[in-house]
Amino acid sequence: MDPVQFIIKNMSRKAGDTTPYTTYSLDECIRRGAEAFDWKSRWRSMPGSDPGPIKRGAGVSFMVFRAGLGRSSAVIHLDAKGQYTVHVGVTDVGGGAKTTMALIAAEELGVPLSQVAVVWGDTDRCPYSVGESGSRTTIMTGHAVVEAARDLKKQIAAKGRPAGADVLIASATPNPTLEGKVRSTFGAHFVEVEVDTELGRVRVLKYLAVHDCGRLINPLTATSQIKGGAIMGIGMALHEQLLYDRRSGSALNTGYYGARVLTHRDAPEIEVIFIESDDGLGPFGAKSMGEASKVPAPAAVANAIFNAIGHRMKDLPITRDRIVAAMGVRA
Repeated sequence: MDPVQFIIKNMSRKAGDTTPYTTYSLDECIRRGAEAFDWKSRWRSMPGSDPGPIKRGAGVSFMVFRAGLGRSSAVIHLDAKGQYTVHVGVTDVGGGAKTTMALIAAEELGVPLSQVAVVWGDTDRCPYSVGESGSRTTIMTGHAVVEAARDLKKQIAAKGRPAGADVLIASATPNPTLEGKVRSTFGAHFVEVEVDTELGRVRVLKYLAVHDCGRLINPLTATSQIKGGAIMGIGMALHEQLLYDRRSGSALNTGYYGARVLTHRDAPEIEVIFIESDDGLGPFGAKSMGEASKVPAPAAVANAIFNAIGHRMKDLPITRDRIVAAMGVRA
């Protein structure tokens, strides 16, 4: 059965089949992705049916990733010069959190981004942070920034703008909860691969990632995060393997590259499509993003390899020797 049709027919449209989502777009991710990817022409109805040793195949996978609400804090200072300084405890681990917090503050305050500075990751000067795990920085700390900005606007309306050495200070520590519904982000990945069954080499020819991460705060970094996660997932599927001595626990890989992390020469072009839903929660409807793009990638690549060679690979990474061995068994 066509995997896309199988997924659409059998997917759960509620969390745990019981609890509704705040918004649901997994079916739209899959349908839009299948159309943009030209799934029907790339997928082989008979896996491994291409003649000769060079075979192509297409794979699809999907994911649902929790985008829960929770506690965080933010403080905003406004001085007489019109400079807004946002204090947040989060650190920028590569996802652009510092810029994102500034963008959220500028949007809610209605001021140019140039008037907003961010002090971040300093426990002497910054409030509580949720930490950079679970893809929650934007949705939790970003929500705190929105609430602090609203508090500051109320102070300005009541007291006027500061003069001289005066400073207005606004803060917020929201802890929103959600009863009766689950908040999640959705995504579907589509991959076409070419497999040399004699050499075991796999080449990713086309990769499409479709995600609903709610409202996008920064489209450039959002696209980069999806691409980066997908590339990490491709590496997990094809190259990366930590070898270690079971007696001592010592790593046996010869340095960092010994684990075969993808380089620019290995990485394929990743096409990204966003579906922007807005459930009215989080900062302007933003949802989780960072980790979600890695989740579907290994499965999509593995499914594409199966479609190409007709043999299901059940262990990662799917290395050349494993493909050659599988084809030998199949022969």
